[in-house]
Amino acid sequence: MKLWALSWLAFSLYLLLARGTFYFTDYPPYSNIWQSLFTFSFMIAGLAHVFWLLYGTYHLIERKIFTAKKEYLFYLAIIVISLLTALLFLIEVEGAITYTIMLPFGIKSLIVGLAFTFAGVVTMRMGSRSSAVGKNLLWISFILYGFQNLHYSLACFRMMADPQSVLNVDYTFGVIDFLLLSLIGIGMVIWLLEDERATLEKTNRELDSFLYSTSHDLRAPVASLLGLINIAKHDVKEESGRNYIQMMEDRVKKLDNIFSDILNYSRNIKTEINPTVFRLGQIIDDVIADVKFNQGADSIRLDYDEEITHILRTDYYQLKVVLANLVSNAVKYHDSEKPDQYIAIRFEKIDRNIQISVKDNGKGIARESQRKVFDMFYRATSEADGSGLGLFIVKQALAKINADILLKSEPGIGSTFKVILIGAAVRVD
Repeated sequence: MKLWALSWLAFSLYLLLARGTFYFTDYPPYSNIWQSLFTFSFMIAGLAHVFWLLYGTYHLIERKIFTAKKEYLFYLAIIVISLLTALLFLIEVEGAITYTIMLPFGIKSLIVGLAFTFAGVVTMRMGSRSSAVGKNLLWISFILYGFQNLHYSLACFRMMADPQSVLNVDYTFGVIDFLLLSLIGIGMVIWLLEDERATLEKTNRELDSFLYSTSHDLRAPVASLLGLINIAKHDVKEESGRNYIQMMEDRVKKLDNIFSDILNYSRNIKTEINPTVFRLGQIIDDVIADVKFNQGADSIRLDYDEEITHILRTDYYQLKVVLANLVSNAVKYHDSEKPDQYIAIRFEKIDRNIQISVKDNGKGIARESQRKVFDMFYRATSEADGSGLGLFIVKQALAKINADILLKSEPGIGSTFKVILIGAAVRVD
């Protein structure tokens, strides 16, 4: 990106310095000296523009950079070509103005034309992402811009052979020139974005695989620790020792829950969407079967219609992940001081949509935290013993099945989560 930015800066300087070269043509007796200086400058800027632009493209494709020696050789070649071209203005022969103006532009256009045409062909044939829009736009623009500059060089040489032909120049080529440069710039930006996206996707895949394998491997020793702790609970008779063992068990279970959440997150990312038709009551039965043995669940009244007749079409696994997290959180953050603790699950069909609400009378969520509870690793209170991944997984799963979620909560009163499955309703028996 830095090289491409330098190339466009050099191109801007090239335009300004080229204009200065034409300006001093009409101001003798110092016109030759000034034209030489400006020609030397605009040739350096123009060739540097070409070199940095093509060097940036090479770096993007090959992920390599030139050695310092090779890079200095390119800069030296640019200076030598520019110096030799500038010396033409010191030649005083009849018709020298035509030669000394057209020859530098002709040489520069010839070099640029050959370089961009070659670069376009190479860019077309290299790189693994042949279907990338940015890359295809770039190599097409390179070749067209190369042909355009070759046309300029032929025009300049023709004007040198016949000075009267300068009157036949079609200035619409200037518009085409800027259009092609704009396409090159757009192709660069698109290609950079596509390349960054591919890099991020690869990094995310590697990170997900790392999280999954690490969490999976760490759960084995944690499970062994829980087994040893369970044995120790039966062998230790002292009250103080039992208290320490209970504290260790609580901490290890918390660690195991964190690993479980990370595994669920990684598994959810990798799972492909598979919409199926099923009865809503079926998934509710599965969710309740999974969470009814959670700590504290036996003191909570589950209020739901056991004869649910809603038929819907969506991804069973993703919806189960959502409802399991919501019900599990309602159990985890219940208010044990309330005499009638409950979790109410309700359903409603609205046109083609299905709305599922999970309501509890637990501790509730503070108003300032409600916008953040779906963020990764966010925990609404310091008392929360979760990983902060549960509701993030819920949001992620809902996005995959074209669904949304609404939250209404009051501290000390309870929370209501409404899941809206868009277009999921099939029929109601």
